[in-house]
Amino acid sequence: MTLVLLVVGAVGIVVLLRNLATPHKVPADYRPPAALPVAPATAAIPPGDLVFDSDRTGNYEIFTMTGTGQTPRQLTDDSRYDSWWARLSPDRRTILFYRSPKGSHDRDYSSTSLWAIGADGSEPTLVRPAGLDGWVLQGHAEWSPDGTRLVMFGGSRSRPQIQITDRQGQNPTAITDRGGSNVDPSWSPDGSTIVFSGCPGQICKPSDHEIYTVAATGGPVTRLTDDGLADNDPYYSHSGTQLAWLTKVSGILPGVWDIRIAPADGSDPRRLIGDDRINSKPSWSLDDTTIFFHRLDTDTAKGFQIWAVAPDGSDLRQITTDQPGANEYPGT
Repeated sequence: MTLVLLVVGAVGIVVLLRNLATPHKVPADYRPPAALPVAPATAAIPPGDLVFDSDRTGNYEIFTMTGTGQTPRQLTDDSRYDSWWARLSPDRRTILFYRSPKGSHDRDYSSTSLWAIGADGSEPTLVRPAGLDGWVLQGHAEWSPDGTRLVMFGGSRSRPQIQITDRQGQNPTAITDRGGSNVDPSWSPDGSTIVFSGCPGQICKPSDHEIYTVAATGGPVTRLTDDGLADNDPYYSHSGTQLAWLTKVSGILPGVWDIRIAPADGSDPRRLIGDDRINSKPSWSLDDTTIFFHRLDTDTAKGFQIWAVAPDGSDLRQITTDQPGANEYPGT
């Protein structure tokens, strides 16, 4: 009986590992978009306004509001999905975002699909279904500064790579070929460099993640941090002189997370908030005077809320004080 149980257990492990390494099946009716939806110029999101996601309707949907949290407006409406990670195109007329099955939100990057809408909420368009190009995982899509390309991570579960695609999310080119996990890419303001989170070895624990850069055309990588802390979600300021990213600074689960800020070379980073909360996902304002982020404060039952802070750590304030539900992933 013991032998039978061991064999059954071994078979179960093999099946589980195979399933983990198998990409989702691309829908038979999927066709790559010839173009992404573009709202009229009159419907562009005004400079200074934010896009974000919220679960105030019962599932996560995409919204927009002013930089002070006024006049929130819902842009997506499909209760079958959680819609999240809204990213504005440089001309502010198209929004990329991810969808995952309702209830899974951002916890399973093997089921995420990349979508686009016009900035007025028009023409929801499937850009990249889960499993496209044989990727098991995909996420963190970001527009190039000129709006002609996207960067994202995609690939196997154990070795996702940094990928650049055309504007429609097609024809990916891996610009890294490294062991471990390579995720969370974003562009330098001049479009020449990608900053991302990666690991120094083949085996990648969360605390192994450090900040790296690589040319947007690929090539050698440069390591910016080396501190044994989990570093994620790096973003350059629009001036290109500063870098902000997310770091787990202490604790077990969930631990204390803070935004750290440093010169563009990553040297001498300092904590921006400096408390014992979870402060996550920095997003620079267009004029670099404010960093927007989402924060899990003392009212944990309500979920993350959107906050703002000056780059010197002053003027910390909640933006979504009077808004219902969880509110997160601000995009400028």
